[in-house]
Amino acid sequence: MGRVVRRDRPDDRRSDETGEYSSEGSASGIGSRGQVHVLGMVLLVGAVAVASVGIVLLGSTALDTRETAVETERAEESLLEFTHAAETAAVTGQRSSSVSLGPFDHGSVETTPDDGRVRVTHVTDSEAVLYDASLGTVAYVDGDTEIAYQGGGLWRREGNGTVLLSDPAVDYRDGTLTIPVVRVTGDGVQGRSIDASVTRSRSPTRIDLPDHDAARGHATGDLRIEIESAYCDGWERELEATVPGSVVERCSDGQPGRVRIELAVPRTIDPVDSAVVAHEIDIHRNAPPIEGDVRTGAVDEDRVNGSVIDAGYEYPSVDGRVAELVDRCEDQGFEDLPDEVTEPGRYCVDSIDDAHTFDTAAGDIEVVVRDSIGDPNYRDELRFEGENDLTIYVDGDLSARGNAVIGNESDPSRTRLLFSADGTATTANGDPTIAALLYAPDSTVSLQGNPTIDGSIVAERVEIDNIEPGVVRYDDRIAGVGLAPGPGPRLRYLDATAYELSIDD
Repeated sequence: MGRVVRRDRPDDRRSDETGEYSSEGSASGIGSRGQVHVLGMVLLVGAVAVASVGIVLLGSTALDTRETAVETERAEESLLEFTHAAETAAVTGQRSSSVSLGPFDHGSVETTPDDGRVRVTHVTDSEAVLYDASLGTVAYVDGDTEIAYQGGGLWRREGNGTVLLSDPAVDYRDGTLTIPVVRVTGDGVQGRSIDASVTRSRSPTRIDLPDHDAARGHATGDLRIEIESAYCDGWERELEATVPGSVVERCSDGQPGRVRIELAVPRTIDPVDSAVVAHEIDIHRNAPPIEGDVRTGAVDEDRVNGSVIDAGYEYPSVDGRVAELVDRCEDQGFEDLPDEVTEPGRYCVDSIDDAHTFDTAAGDIEVVVRDSIGDPNYRDELRFEGENDLTIYVDGDLSARGNAVIGNESDPSRTRLLFSADGTATTANGDPTIAALLYAPDSTVSLQGNPTIDGSIVAERVEIDNIEPGVVRYDDRIAGVGLAPGPGPRLRYLDATAYELSIDD
């Protein structure tokens, strides 16, 4: 018979110590595996549950964020419509169409008549408050986000930063400041929505400088405008961009939430309506007569082809203005003047010795000359093109000789030469031409050679030698020159009106 061979079952385990097999070990392993399967299932179910809750929470947060963003956009559009309706009501006085703000789920609408403030003050040796009132706001508020109508503008603030959405129509151009002050009055309202119409509740109030003559501008001093607002940084940027150089107190400088601007209101130079304006005029007996009227206390009338008026020759000094501009240029730095000057603005130079062309098509040009025009004499050309103005401030001397040409021969009123008390203007040896308003009320203007002066001369003393065949001739367009020798930005005319609006349910 064959031998029977025993084969161990796969489930048998051999003891590490005895080398024998044990059937009990096999039963124990099966139980352990069953427990592991159950535990794994529990953990899997728990993980899925936790993940599901997380997804629900994240989805809910994302949905809430999206809904908030959509509502904020809707609030911005609604308040832009309100801004247009308020502007229409303020300017025309007509009742606007109904305006709906809301309903909103996340934020609320608030009207706060006492929020914000504007104060307009005329400052001389004392202070005269011309206007002082609250601005009021209409705002959508959701946590740190605010979209607010205030003072004619629409602002959006998130945290500490403010962005301008619609400007408040402040404008500064050619010395005229236009500022509509729009107030929101009535009872404060707060809720999820407002359905209302905007009405001008009273006639507009003009804000005028005291004793201000629009043509001559006799009010002097400074105009100060203060705005207190929760949106101060937005107001600051808007005012600084609209009226460059006017911000004297920023929101972070003095009283928190307040910005101040100031504009100088110097005495405007009266229109120059004469060929020569001076306390004294000394004219050679062989010189050709002055062509035009003369304002002076001493001159031989037969030396004038026009009227001699012993009045109106007191014109303000520009010495302080020139000194101020030279000081500013010290900080800015003095550079060489380009051969062709086309960009508007102010240029600071030590002297002018060469030929230059000024094109004012893009805007007014100012040149501040620390020393002189000509070193020692000027024989080149300062030509002028364009429809805007060229003003040259000279803290030294001008000596025009040879065939020098200074100014705009086609329109002398476009060129203004302003001299400090230390400066003088002379012509000699040649046929120089000056086509400009030559303004040197503290100095002597001396004419020799054969000069052609087209425009006008304002000086303390004018000396006219035997300049045959030269001529001093008035140009009627000089009468239209509006010149205010004071620190900038300058205010020639204030166009400010306060409007009061009410919101009716």
